[in-house]
Amino acid sequence: MTYQLQLIGVINVLLLAAANPCVAQTDPSSVDPSDAEQLGIPQPAPIAQQTEAEAEVDRINYFGVGGTIGLSDEGETGLGDGGFSLVGRLSVTDHLSIHSASVLTGDSLASFAVTGGLPIQHQSTGRPLLFPFVGAGISVETDDFEVDPLVSGGVDVPITDLVTGTARINASFGNDGTDVGLVLGVGVDFLELL
Repeated sequence: MTYQLQLIGVINVLLLAAANPCVAQTDPSSVDPSDAEQLGIPQPAPIAQQTEAEAEVDRINYFGVGGTIGLSDEGETGLGDGGFSLVGRLSVTDHLSIHSASVLTGDSLASFAVTGGLPIQHQSTGRPLLFPFVGAGISVETDDFEVDPLVSGGVDVPITDLVTGTARINASFGNDGTDVGLVLGVGVDFLELL
């Protein structure tokens, strides 16, 4: 019996509290915050809103020129020999890209890698400062059309809205051995020019 009386008492208190105009506010945000504090009405927490600049990541695309420094020439390709290079990047998504590099020498080699990375952005503007990446793909020896696996890792550095510098290590794994080269270059964002 005491238990039932206590339950009825709790229900009555809840009904009275709900009927009290000071407590039964349908929209807590419509109450002045200073009045709400005095009345004990909780205010909704502020919702963090993402600005358009924060939500949008600048995608980096470029095509340009540079050079390759051969670091290992076991496979005897242009990547290990070094030489004049063409470099490129096409962004598929904000974090996924296709990086290309061709070494134009006697043993010319073209490479294509699907890479993933996370941009290091400026806190206030959201503009990428550095874009480290790593990925894998293929290398193609152009004189005998031999296709070999390739790994690539490096960093893209936006210099201006149109110009990007790049540095990467490419390693091609051929039948004759592994060729490794350091590719350095600078490219222009061709999509911005269209």
